[in-house]
Amino acid sequence: MTLDDPVAKIKGIGEKKAKLLSKLGIITIADLIYYLPRDYEAQGESVKIDGLKDGGVFNIMAVISGEPSLRRIKSGLNLAKFSLTDETGRVEAVFFNQPYLCKMYKAGDAVYVSGCVKRIGKSFQFTNPHIEKQGKQHTGVNPVYALTAGLTQKTMRLAVKAALESVRGQIAEIFPNEFRAEHRLSELNYSIYNVHFPENAEALAQAKRRLIFEELLLFNIALTERERRAETGAVMLSINDEEKACFLSRLEYKPTKAQCRVMSEIEADLRRDKPMNRLLQGDVGSGKTIPAFYAMKICVSSGYQCVMMAPTEVLAAQHFYNAQHILGDIGVNIELLTGSTPPAQRRTICQNIINGQTDIVFGTHAVLYDNVQFANLALVITDEQHRFGVGQRAMLETKARAPHTLIMSATPIPRSLALILYGKTDISVLDEMPPGRRPVKTFCVPEAKRRDMYDFLEKEIGKGAQVYIVCPLVEDGDVPGVRSSEHVFEEIKRRFADAALLHGRLKPQEKNDIIARFKTKKCSILVSTTVIEVGIDVPDATIMVIENAERFGLAQLHQLRGRVGRGKKTSYCFLMTEKSDNERLSILCKTNDGFKIAEEDLRLRGPGQFLGSKQSGMSDLYMANLIRDMAMLKQTKELAASMKASHPEIYAQWLSAAKTRFSRKMENTVIN
Repeated sequence: MTLDDPVAKIKGIGEKKAKLLSKLGIITIADLIYYLPRDYEAQGESVKIDGLKDGGVFNIMAVISGEPSLRRIKSGLNLAKFSLTDETGRVEAVFFNQPYLCKMYKAGDAVYVSGCVKRIGKSFQFTNPHIEKQGKQHTGVNPVYALTAGLTQKTMRLAVKAALESVRGQIAEIFPNEFRAEHRLSELNYSIYNVHFPENAEALAQAKRRLIFEELLLFNIALTERERRAETGAVMLSINDEEKACFLSRLEYKPTKAQCRVMSEIEADLRRDKPMNRLLQGDVGSGKTIPAFYAMKICVSSGYQCVMMAPTEVLAAQHFYNAQHILGDIGVNIELLTGSTPPAQRRTICQNIINGQTDIVFGTHAVLYDNVQFANLALVITDEQHRFGVGQRAMLETKARAPHTLIMSATPIPRSLALILYGKTDISVLDEMPPGRRPVKTFCVPEAKRRDMYDFLEKEIGKGAQVYIVCPLVEDGDVPGVRSSEHVFEEIKRRFADAALLHGRLKPQEKNDIIARFKTKKCSILVSTTVIEVGIDVPDATIMVIENAERFGLAQLHQLRGRVGRGKKTSYCFLMTEKSDNERLSILCKTNDGFKIAEEDLRLRGPGQFLGSKQSGMSDLYMANLIRDMAMLKQTKELAASMKASHPEIYAQWLSAAKTRFSRKMENTVIN
């Protein structure tokens, strides 16, 4: 049997189990042996039968006394019963819906049994324990796998063990003996077996270290080779001192040191023929738009076009008006293109863009359409990047050959953070907030404390405060316990007369009118959906209430919280939730730091796929953890580079292995 054979060839699997395994992405024997445990559970204490105790987990060596019995019980379940004996006594083992066990075992078989014991009357009983014939049992810790309906841990363990036995010694080692010795790496076949069925804790640690090392090394090679295709081809952009001084003179305040540093980093990137791929990170209000506008000015001064895509019309329009104030008076032609742009005006704008008469385009998803073509696009900027899919950002970048790319985000989502850690994306951090800015005080509020929270709102509104209340739904739906904006608005109006309702189903002019009322303090409370997440700046809004906070992602919660705390007054964010001890939400109560929030999001949700397009959940990596294995990540990255230069023949073998492991993902990779 070979690694490429289908799992159905393994003894004991068959077509039915193979179909279930395919739901987990397991098609071949190689897929099965690389489907690694998500956890391990220690086996119980090894005792004789007379040493069993109620409620404990124990292992025994025993003999099956009499033929196993099988009978049908209520609800259509099958119950298999085994009588087990040793020199000290007798115990029963029962198995629900596992009738095949009666054919696998017979009277007189010596077996190993491990599981939970319960007292039934005057005797003890194992329920659904692990059972194997003596001599074949695994006596270390047991692997625990992620499953699908119809598969049990026992089935998976037996299948994996059979697969490992069928290809024992066939897994090709890619590291020379001298290399393994130098880096203290265990042999591959030994490592794979012991990561599933470790002999002991030391063997498991060695196996994990070896597989993580190999995985990170191959992944660094795969990523490096993929990036190499986009190393050159960008136009080189520059700006002279006079134009730079002109730009700075248009700003309403002197840029912070952090903004000056970031502008220098961007300027250095744009001077090269390697496409800039930079993430600009900073909390809401830290001034990300100034470096972005500076990048635009450099681009336009060099004779090229740029485009900035924002997730909402409100934010796109805000950027457009701000850019007109800073850039529009110094000979830069700027257009705004959104879904609300009238057809006739859209045609004119598109014609100006393709003719090169327009220098900068601000827009929403509307800029992705095929009829939006550029004369000489050189710079692509995406704001609030977590609101766009990988494919959408990729579509924008296809409108130019090797464009420079700037991604702006107040909170990197796990995918972005992971890419940064891998060195695929350069990062600029605005770590300096405007003077007088205070952190937002954040609290998880259970439903039982709602009345107290309303009392607090009433008190603060009396002092001149304004309040956002954000809901996950527009109207009541079929989701029990989820509060809609319309429902909350009706509730709020009964206590607070000057409230307004805002949601995405309103016409653009209606939205603008409501936002204008809130900005001019004609209403104190704005009940809304997440349409207020970006693009609204009201300094007197000092309280944010988020209903059903557990339904939002951390990045979105952090962004919503950023709507308050924009002035010098103390601001508050209340996360309404059923349970105040929610682990994920408690992160926001502890920090206002976007990167710390992203790291926790990475830990809780997973890093997403690096070479594909999925943005959270399972990673391309099956063993490595980006936070835990950071030192090895850097080590293998440097090692791959040095081996490519000093031992090209070994590196070529590694490159082949990297392509084999990540080939399907690499074909669909988008550098973004």
